[in-house]
Amino acid sequence: MKRQILTIFILVLSVQLSLATGQQAELIIYDGDTLQLLSLPLEDYLGEYEQREKKYPFLNITCSTALWRSYQGVWKLEGDELYLVDVFLCASKEISIFNKLFESESPIKANWFSGNLFIQHGKMLKYNHSGFARYFEEETVINIEQGNLISQQHYVNGFKPDDKNLSSNPDTVMAEFYNRINWKVLPKLSKDYKVYVELKLGKVDSLTIIRSSAPELYEKEVQRVIDEFPKLRKFYSRGEPLEEGYILPVIFTNYQRRKYAR
Repeated sequence: MKRQILTIFILVLSVQLSLATGQQAELIIYDGDTLQLLSLPLEDYLGEYEQREKKYPFLNITCSTALWRSYQGVWKLEGDELYLVDVFLCASKEISIFNKLFESESPIKANWFSGNLFIQHGKMLKYNHSGFARYFEEETVINIEQGNLISQQHYVNGFKPDDKNLSSNPDTVMAEFYNRINWKVLPKLSKDYKVYVELKLGKVDSLTIIRSSAPELYEKEVQRVIDEFPKLRKFYSRGEPLEEGYILPVIFTNYQRRKYAR
């Protein structure tokens, strides 16, 4: 019984770790360029995992933690219609599985798909090691209904040029936090203390104490810094401030005192 529980735990952990890894994008031919597509239109066709495991056993293969779906599709927009051009097992251009999935010849209209296509342009500006959490200079969002183009919107991502606020990079935020601590009001340390602060970025930014091993005096100083902290620059994605969150440990040590005390 213990062995079964351990096996289940390992399997669950493996799935969680793979999903936490940045995933390889689909490809789409758009306006003559082959671009990254951060959408999965083929998933609606394949169906639920239990169903596809029986119907498409060749997809039950571990390629890498960066390709948990085991395939990479190549798409194209032709006129106002979305077509699937090819599907490669483990993203290998030498292993097409198109004819195993469809009885018709390539390309095939994706009339099973209704949803948004997220097409990326230019350089990647920001990357988080999870799923499709990466952001490029520009992005085209196309709404598709049963394989037909309904509408499209083009966005310029990144920081606005006139935003002169403090960088929202966590390292910059931490350095500013330490610089703003009034070390003179804090007694000399016989041991180290930690106060954990949650930083949330988005339409409304916030800094909040969530856990502490420090005496009340130190917590009050952290709260004072939070109350007076400057505004942060906002990263925009698809026309809206990007929602992000970090846990920042404010560590009180004699080393930090020597480094930042004025």
